[in-house]
Amino acid sequence: MDQITELEPVDRSDFSSILNWMECTYLAVLRAGALVVATLLLYATWLGLSGIYKVSRDAKSVQEVPAVVTAQEVTDIDLKGAQGAKAQAPVDPLQNARAFYKGFGQRYAALYRSKFEAFLQQSDPKMSDPDFDAQFLRQNERLDAIKRDDLNFEKDKADLEALLKVMTEAAGAKVSTDRLRAYQTAKKSIVSRVVTETKTERYCSYYGYYINQCISWDTREVPVKRVVTEAKLPDGVISPSDLFRAYHEKFISTLVAHRTDNAAMAESTREDIVQDNAKGAQSLWTAMLVVGGFVVLMFLFLLIALERHQRRIAGTRPA
Repeated sequence: MDQITELEPVDRSDFSSILNWMECTYLAVLRAGALVVATLLLYATWLGLSGIYKVSRDAKSVQEVPAVVTAQEVTDIDLKGAQGAKAQAPVDPLQNARAFYKGFGQRYAALYRSKFEAFLQQSDPKMSDPDFDAQFLRQNERLDAIKRDDLNFEKDKADLEALLKVMTEAAGAKVSTDRLRAYQTAKKSIVSRVVTETKTERYCSYYGYYINQCISWDTREVPVKRVVTEAKLPDGVISPSDLFRAYHEKFISTLVAHRTDNAAMAESTREDIVQDNAKGAQSLWTAMLVVGGFVVLMFLFLLIALERHQRRIAGTRPA
């Protein structure tokens, strides 16, 4: 009979060492990943806080900054451009909010007469109340616009009160007093210039020679030159009425410019808030992913560490 050989027991030490090495390596990787993710928790915290702030902002809460015009802005004018400026004619009158416009017109005219008209030269004509209203207030035009709902009375009232306040400050400014006194003492020079105009004349468009008279007539425009003589102020000197008009128009143009800029700024802020809302939501989602990844890694690390610890305890127990 063949001799039966006893099977040698399988040496499992090599396999156990491989598993132990893999286990240690995996734990080291998890530990390193946990440290990296823990470091990212600072970034996730910042993302979460900034995301909450951005999402909490409301674009509708942005209000347009009220436009304010100062006396210094009104007095900053081009004297040459303002010299001899003409005002627009008024439109047909209608009645609405007449009490305020009438009272304001009286106060505004009083400002002009006390602070500007007082510096007129003796030969200068004074502006009548209807002319003043036609050039600077145009009550009937405003009333007509209010009736058509093209003008908000409360807003217009506030603008006019601001106009009167700023114009009063501008009238008392030293630069305004210097300009008015310069006009009061200025010597006007008489200058002549040739103006070319056109006039309509009637002419014979078809002449009948056989009957020796014109058969049909027509009209045509012909140039006509005439000499205009006027009194001219020195350069840089402006009349009180033109100075008042320049300040008045500068206030309006500056107010419109400020409102346009403020509206654009408010709209830009609203758009930024809407974009921040979207970015905030994305930041919150990223923060949640980082925190979730950290929790998963820590759970796996804890699970393997507990299992390894249990095996060590089991190996030290007596058989």
